[in-house]
Amino acid sequence: MNKLLIAALVVFSSLFLSACGPKKNADNPTPTTPPKLFELDAKDRPYISLIPRGDGHQLKLKIDKIPTGIVQIEYELLYSAKDNNLEIEKGVGDTIKIDNRKLERDLLLGTESCTNGCKYKYDEVIDSGTLSLTLINSKGDSTVFETPFTLASASKIKKAGEITLPVENITIKTSPTGSDFYVLMKNYGLPAGVTDAKTIYTVFSSSTAGSKILSVMPETLIKNDKSSFVGDYILK
Repeated sequence: MNKLLIAALVVFSSLFLSACGPKKNADNPTPTTPPKLFELDAKDRPYISLIPRGDGHQLKLKIDKIPTGIVQIEYELLYSAKDNNLEIEKGVGDTIKIDNRKLERDLLLGTESCTNGCKYKYDEVIDSGTLSLTLINSKGDSTVFETPFTLASASKIKKAGEITLPVENITIKTSPTGSDFYVLMKNYGLPAGVTDAKTIYTVFSSSTAGSKILSVMPETLIKNDKSSFVGDYILK
């Protein structure tokens, strides 16, 4: 009887001590390396287009020359609008898997309901906003590009005599006619034929219409074709 009692105590003690010992590896997993941020050389950066529709209620986002190795792009467009004289922040965004070197998305500045025929409620009084892009490679590492943009109608530009990008201190004096819409933004990549530039700014239009450049600030901002203010401006 004493032998059985001693044996039981030995088994119980071993179980108790094992429960108090170090936890298994399953409870202490090996730390994983967090994703890293990386930078793209200017020559490897994609060229971004943000083209307004003729009525200004939609922007076409185009990304060309996406670098090899980028497998996913997240985009977010934020802008201010007015609803019953109240300023509100609106936005649209998505995550896209990349299977070629370019992509296009139509970004509606408003809401769409297609339950019984499509109906649209457009956001009003949109003057500016921010476009953010996150490019992610196969390792999960990412690089981020964020740019301000200005959205303006031809009539608004003509009345002001200029289109500006205040965040970047860019002013282009011009006087367009017609009813087109224009976007002025800081670009990410270099346009075709340009190999050396500090910064690129681009004006996009809902059509091929435009007007001559009257003046540009800063004066170091260069545009090769001065017959239209639409296109790329190079800051070297």
